[in-house]
Amino acid sequence: MKWNLCILLLGMLLGCKTAPASHPVSNDFEVGSSSVSIEPDNSLFSLTLAGYGYPGEGRFTLEWIARGEAPALAWMTGDGNRLYGIDREGQILVLDDPQKQLQWQSLESSTPVKYMAALQGKLYAMDSSGEWFSASPSDRRLNWKRITSPIDHVVALTSSEECLYAATSENELFEGRPSGSRIRWEKIGSAESVIGMAGYKARIFALTSNQILWRRDAEERNILWTKIGYNNGCTYDIDLQQIAVASDRLFAIGDDGRLYIAQHRTYNNLTARALAVRKGAKTVVVVGVDLTGLDYAFVNEVKAEIFRREGIPYHAVMINSSHTHFAPVSQNYFAWPEQNQRPDPLYMEQVLKPNIIRAVSEAVGNLKPSRLFFGTGSTRIGGNRCLSGDDALYDPTVDVLKVEDANHALTDVLFLTGCHPVFRNAGMEGFSINGNFPSVAKEIVKERSGASNALFLQGCAGDINPLYDDFNTMGSLLAEDVLTILDAPMSPIDGEISFAMDSLLIPVKAWSPAQITQFRTENSGHPGDLEAEKNVRWANIMLDHYEQGTMPGYMPIYVQTINIGNWKLIGLSREVVTQYGIELRKLWPDQPVSVVGYTNDVGSYLPAAPHVRAQTYEGYNSFFWYAQPGIFPENILDTVVSFIREQNR
Repeated sequence: MKWNLCILLLGMLLGCKTAPASHPVSNDFEVGSSSVSIEPDNSLFSLTLAGYGYPGEGRFTLEWIARGEAPALAWMTGDGNRLYGIDREGQILVLDDPQKQLQWQSLESSTPVKYMAALQGKLYAMDSSGEWFSASPSDRRLNWKRITSPIDHVVALTSSEECLYAATSENELFEGRPSGSRIRWEKIGSAESVIGMAGYKARIFALTSNQILWRRDAEERNILWTKIGYNNGCTYDIDLQQIAVASDRLFAIGDDGRLYIAQHRTYNNLTARALAVRKGAKTVVVVGVDLTGLDYAFVNEVKAEIFRREGIPYHAVMINSSHTHFAPVSQNYFAWPEQNQRPDPLYMEQVLKPNIIRAVSEAVGNLKPSRLFFGTGSTRIGGNRCLSGDDALYDPTVDVLKVEDANHALTDVLFLTGCHPVFRNAGMEGFSINGNFPSVAKEIVKERSGASNALFLQGCAGDINPLYDDFNTMGSLLAEDVLTILDAPMSPIDGEISFAMDSLLIPVKAWSPAQITQFRTENSGHPGDLEAEKNVRWANIMLDHYEQGTMPGYMPIYVQTINIGNWKLIGLSREVVTQYGIELRKLWPDQPVSVVGYTNDVGSYLPAAPHVRAQTYEGYNSFFWYAQPGIFPENILDTVVSFIREQNR
């Protein structure tokens, strides 16, 4: 007794915290975390923002920033770190490193030219009469040599990788391969109303007369261009005359005579944050990403690489999307407007995938002896957006996992609740990359608690919208509720680690081809009606399934369970409505249970009976937006809960 008293007094004198005697805490866990940016760099000139089908013209990250006055240029092109310009008299000018200075220098030229492009150490040009030339770059004088190039009516010229690309007044796109003193051209598609072109890393970019920017992969043939920007009167509010790429950045000349540089309009707060927990031979990792959602195939590619590098099984890695409506498109939305249908593959492969993997690897590399605590409380940041009366459920639960190191110092906080990260889709905010309120809450929790890292997981938010339009207000309110839980006594977590992944296949009741055809007919002929246009796209997708024999027979629901000691974390795929969290926690009344949606795959909504009966957006219309072959049956909640109860993971 005397020794215990001495130890207690010594701890008080040294300012140490001791765990309450009634709550023994295990030091058997090792915990590590990491936070890695998933922001696109500016060499990805513009990306489509996910989450909203409106406006129909699209929401893009592109923002034009004025660099300064520019000469009156009729044409502009790039070569490495240089911009070349041609004025209306045929005078050639050059600007070295346009990110740093704006001193254009004149070059002597043996002949006036109209269009010019750089390719593999040479310059290629065409004059106003249609004659073609080549020259070696020079700091003083360009001595052009005539070459043969059988192509007419050129209105724009650029290069990418090994080829030249030309658009014509006949709305044709040609690919040219220089060979000696000749360029061999091949028609590869269409290019309507083009007034400017630029090339960069196997991609072609075009500016059309209606002030729309387009992108396509250079090696593709006979495909439509992908829209990447337009004059929205906000982030892109000037009409452009020419575009070019230099120093890995996109530049433009505006009709106001100024040089502009493109960048992403962003709050710089998109991250992938990982928490790794190990006990004995088992390691689990929970990852929260500031994205609208991911496809199951992509998630499995990420998990495969994690397994290859770290030896962690697929089912031990849980990837949850916060569902912010202000992140780049990161999954397929085939029934949406064209610019939303597919994510940019360069963003997915060069930014997103490696940085999620890096977050996991760093978290595993940071493992150290730790103690875990669980607490739960409530928040009032959201409300049911679609139902009324007793059906209008809102689950205010906020769950918090606290991590302390062996010296009782707080290191990490993981928290979760369910609420859509939406609003505002207007003004600058509507065109800005933003993790929304979860990102704000994470930073406040981290700063105020002194934690090294804070992670957010999105709960069952399918039918829950914020109570406040301002995402900063939302984040601040949620952070305060998390901090309140951290300041209160929390229960220690102890026990073993386990994990599992289960798939529940729900049979599809697909419409017949006749029903789909009738539906398409009813919705055709309504240009500008986004709902009708979406319905036509959905009908075409379903009829293609019938024609190709690929109509899905089931809609899968993926259920992942991670047990860290006595804390059970259940992750459901799809946009899960609030009732699932309420019902699933009842299955294990004697232990802490947390339920999140948006996990591993976001293929549609996961509604409950009231949504299906009332045909709310969550229970009916959203399935068309998600290009699903059918809707879930009215008893879907009971089916899922019963399945999870039987698996008893």
